[in-house]
Order: sequence, then structure tokens, then C-alpha cells
Amino acid sequence: MTDNCKRVHFIGVGGVGMSGIARVAADAGMRVSGSDMKSSRYTDDLVAAGIPIFIGHDAKHVTDDIDAVVISTAIPETNPELVRARELGIAVWHRAHMLAELGRGKKTLAACGTHGKTTTSSMLATATDALGLEPTFVVGGIVDAYHTNAVSGKGDYYVVEADESDGSFLNLSPYVALVTNVEADHLDHYTGGIEEIRATFLRFMQSVPEEGAVVVCGEDPKLVELAKKSGRRVVAYGFGGDCDTRISNYRTHGVGSLFTLSFADGTVVDVELKCNPGIHNALNAAGVISVLWALGEDAAAAAASLSNFQGVRRRFDLVGEACGVTVVDDYAHHPTEIKATLAAAAALDFKRVVVLFQPHRYSRTESLAGEFGEAFNDADELVLMDVYAAGEAPIEGVDGSLIANAVKQSGHVADVTYEPSKEATPALVASKLKEGDLLITMGAGDVTTFGKKILAELSREEA
Repeated sequence: MTDNCKRVHFIGVGGVGMSGIARVAADAGMRVSGSDMKSSRYTDDLVAAGIPIFIGHDAKHVTDDIDAVVISTAIPETNPELVRARELGIAVWHRAHMLAELGRGKKTLAACGTHGKTTTSSMLATATDALGLEPTFVVGGIVDAYHTNAVSGKGDYYVVEADESDGSFLNLSPYVALVTNVEADHLDHYTGGIEEIRATFLRFMQSVPEEGAVVVCGEDPKLVELAKKSGRRVVAYGFGGDCDTRISNYRTHGVGSLFTLSFADGTVVDVELKCNPGIHNALNAAGVISVLWALGEDAAAAAASLSNFQGVRRRFDLVGEACGVTVVDDYAHHPTEIKATLAAAAALDFKRVVVLFQPHRYSRTESLAGEFGEAFNDADELVLMDVYAAGEAPIEGVDGSLIANAVKQSGHVADVTYEPSKEATPALVASKLKEGDLLITMGAGDVTTFGKKILAELSREEA
């Protein structure tokens, strides 16, 4: 289809996923334009690359020379640009469709799962590139080593982050599917619950060709069982003795870790992660190296390449320090992600771990309130903001206090505060911090902007 698609317009191009697809489309020779409601570092980067970007949505941005308009699930049918595209009879593609089209003729290595897919796909892109394979990659975060979320390479591999949130990852045709985990999330889309989610992931794994592979985390027996139903070659990685790729001798090292990987063919390699703490990141790295091993690539070289992996923005990302307090920012917004991040933080050399958490989406907050109540056990102090809507309509009785009360009932966190006022939050958090503390601003919304505000409050107090 892309053979006849010369002119493409992206509605909502300012998101981390859409902007990467737009960049690769432009690199493929398409004439690309885009629009978004506000400017961002992603729109600025596209403009710097010579791609015209409109701020604001207007029907006049869609002209009859456009071959296709690309949207995400977040774009409503009432969007004036989408309305105009339909009036003109222009093809309307979901972003996952365009992502798949751009990978035609290449071997797609798709990282997916409820958690960890951005870090894992970024690690996979880094390792594949370090092996001299020149991949094209599109991931859902800024990879620090490249300062971008997408690169067009000359090689045969196409590394992508496959988003299961709306089922659109089924548009992809993966040569290798790397599945980190499968849990209940995005229940606004998966109304059939976890069984519908598992069935959708099984369909994704079944789309792998017979000569490809399904690489899964062996820490979840149900995931391994699901993968085996796909009828494809399965490579399981983890700490268990029955895993094809087994992690052993795991130990922490500064803000990273060291461990050994043993493969089914007798290959043994040592792995060092210098700036990615936690067992969850060791598992992510093991999955990446397992993919390259399954492809017949040099596992030792792949492992060595990850020692230089600098991380992904908003994944335990250092914001700064003031008054003896270290502030990091993390994207964790699901209970499992929160537990993994806090377990990693608790293993570091800080006196206390303090968390500023912003719940993301009313539907997730309501459906997982009980799980959130047990997710912060490794925090010494917790401040809850109100829910970041992410385009959802409010649900009566669902706000940050729902999680605050659940955490209080668990009895594991010494101090829990709900602060609905964004204006009051920086000063409140700063007043609670002490020398030697680690503060984590956590969530998928605009909580990411609060770390610098809190550092400014701390500096003001010190002055």
C-alpha cells in the first residue's frame, strides 16, 4: 500500500509513538505533514527534520493531494481534520497500520507486553545496532544514546514497540515476538478481561512465521503455556531452571546489576547493566539477548552492547539533586510496574524512598484500586495527586483518594497524603523531604514536570 502512498498527514503527531512513525515515513521518501494541539519536543524535532507541523487542528490542513491520513485511537471522529479527510475520500489509517506498512520487506522484531516494552524495545534496538545490523527502529520513548525515538537503518531488521492497549498491534507481522508479560490492563478496551487479553496476545504470537520465534518471560508460567499454544518455536528466559535462557548469579552494582546468562546450547555470557536497576531490567535484558541468540547472532556481543545502554527517558531518569535529596522520574503507572521500580529503588543506598504518584486514567484507577493499595510497600512516604484523565471522562467517586485510602488500609506505608491541588503539590512534597532521601515522581501524565518544581522549592528553602 505504501508504494502508492506519497503524501501522508498525521493527526496528533506530537505523541511519542506517532512522531516516530512520521519520522520513519519521511525517511522512506513520503511527503509528511502533521498536526497537534500543542507543540512539544517531538513536534520541534520533526520541524527540525524539515517536516511541516501545524499547531491546532483545522480542516484546511487536509488537502486533496493527501493519499492517507494517519490517526491513533485517541483521535475522535469529530476531529475537523478527520472529518475533512472522510469528506474527501482520503484513506484513513490507524498508526499501527502505518507502522506495519513501513516494515514491509524487513524482519520485524516486536517487543510487547503489559509492562517493560519501551525499555525492552530500546535495548533491542541498541543491541541490534551495536552488532552492526543497522536496524530501523520505532519505540515509545527517547533512547538516550540516540536522543530520539526512531531511526531509519539500512539493515533487514525492524525493531518496534508493539502497543497492545487497543489491540492494534495485530496489524503487525512479527518475525520474532518478544513478550515481557501479560496482565490485566486497558480494561476499557478489553471488556472481556484477562481472558480476552490472553487471547489477543495468542493471536499476535500466532502471526509469527514458522521460521521465526516467540520469546517470553519464563517467570510467568501462564505466559509460557500461552506461547506454546502458538505452535511456534518458544524461547523462555528467566531465573527458573527450566528456562531456555537462565539468569544466575544476579547481584546489584551501584545503580545497575551484574548477572550470568546460560543458553540451551551451552553458551554462557556475563551481563552488566550500568544504569538500569532492578530484577525487572535484568529480565528485560535477558529477553533482548535471547531474541538475538534465537536469530543466530552473537549472544556475547549482544550482552556486551547492553553494558553501554544508557536507558530511556522517564525510566528511572535522574532529574537532579538539591539539599541532599535525589530526584528521579519514572513512567510506572500500573501496580506491577510500580512494585518493580520501588523494589529497585529500595535496593539502592538512600535513607528513604518518597514517591509522588499521579494515577493515570479513571478506568485504570477504578479497576485496579486494590492492586494499587499493595503496590507501594517499598515506599517510606507517598503523596497522591489527582487522576490524569488522558482523555477519559471522569467517573464519579474515582480520584486520587481512592488509591490513598487503599494504601492506608494496607498499612505498609508510614505516611500517605492525598493532595488534589497541583499548585500546592511542589511545596507540600518539598516540605516532607530530608537529606539522604530519594524522591520518585511517578506516573504516565504530567507528573513528569513536577521534579524540577520540587527541586526549585528545595533550593528556595535552602537559600
